[in-house]
Amino acid sequence: MKKNLSIEIYFKPEMYLPLPVCIEQIEQILNIQRDYMHKSQDWYLCASSKKKSSIYKLFDKEGVTKIGLEKLSIEYQKDRGNYFSEAIWDKETEEASLLYILSNESTEQQKRFKIHIKLNFDLLLSEMQVEPIQNFINALAKLFNDAYIMVNGKYAIELSVFPDRLSAGWMLYLPQAELTHETVPESFNVISVTHQDKVTGSLVVTTPHFFDEENIDDIKKVNRVDIRLRDLGILPLYADM
Repeated sequence: MKKNLSIEIYFKPEMYLPLPVCIEQIEQILNIQRDYMHKSQDWYLCASSKKKSSIYKLFDKEGVTKIGLEKLSIEYQKDRGNYFSEAIWDKETEEASLLYILSNESTEQQKRFKIHIKLNFDLLLSEMQVEPIQNFINALAKLFNDAYIMVNGKYAIELSVFPDRLSAGWMLYLPQAELTHETVPESFNVISVTHQDKVTGSLVVTTPHFFDEENIDDIKKVNRVDIRLRDLGILPLYADM
């Protein structure tokens, strides 16, 4: 039986990123997922149909392709300085996809730029072991150490205690938070993430097994962790992402 692993990354760059930086971030993520998760080398541009989504290879083991750079440049220029979005997938296995969104939500009073990256993997339940997944998230957190990273945190809204906030889901990386298991005793584990010998945040793991959103006991476990994180004042609102 296959289950979906959904990973969402949220952070706020100080500027509207140039295209080469966006491409570099995507390449870095693809390299990390090859090391820890999914071994695919080739990623294709998502389109309106499966057939159309099998035409343009945007990334391979060497990085962005020539046609990939062309397609990404066209998309980047469409709404220059305000919004850039691109989705890619592994057409060979049909088991992985990546969505990258850069947006400018600045006002006259405040500069505000946002990045939202979503990864999806369809994996056998036997492959959903806590250690390799947490190692993967740990590697992403080292790359994006000022980001919030949520793993399988979106489930039935009526089962969430704080539907307007991120959820611990299976795992949640909280930047700048220095937590321990004693701080969040409802969790399965809390891991300090370090970069250049400095603690940059904490990865909260709610369960020792794949978080099943259809399992009421798992939901209750996540709810308790969410309440604890909210009480600590470190469970952010989606509106602030």
